[in-house]
Amino acid sequence: MLEKKEFERLYTANYTAMMGLARTLLHDEDESRDVVADVMLRVYTKGIPDQYAPVKYLMASVRNKCLDVLRQMTIRQKMERMLPIEDTMVPAEPDERQNIYLHIMQVMENDFPPQTKNVFKMRFDQRLSYQEIADHLHISKAAVYKHLAKAITILKSTIPTT
Repeated sequence: MLEKKEFERLYTANYTAMMGLARTLLHDEDESRDVVADVMLRVYTKGIPDQYAPVKYLMASVRNKCLDVLRQMTIRQKMERMLPIEDTMVPAEPDERQNIYLHIMQVMENDFPPQTKNVFKMRFDQRLSYQEIADHLHISKAAVYKHLAKAITILKSTIPTT
């Protein structure tokens, strides 16, 4: 484990380069900050293995973490395709929208497992990000995706086909 002064020096000297790499790969400022923070937290708690040069280790760690995030984004994109939430998908009639909303609420209350219900409410009622939900429920982002996919599958199974 690194001494506090050495960690601060390493962080200060490499933060800009790590953020630049993360932004280049992710094209998202907040996600880039999260990646760099995760890498630095890991370095702070576990240190850098002796066989690696610190700067190369940091940059490789940022790259690898970004690749993990990008892999997870494809899961999110697939999920959002399963249940697009766009204005064009909402029926024009207010009564019809109300019926759909009531149907979703009924299915959520009666058919969703408790954790799936929590994740669904946090995402669509509270509009929390996947990471915020994961942090709040002490689960992984992948688990958040799985719960939302399960909710969508349950909802799809209850919608009558025409």
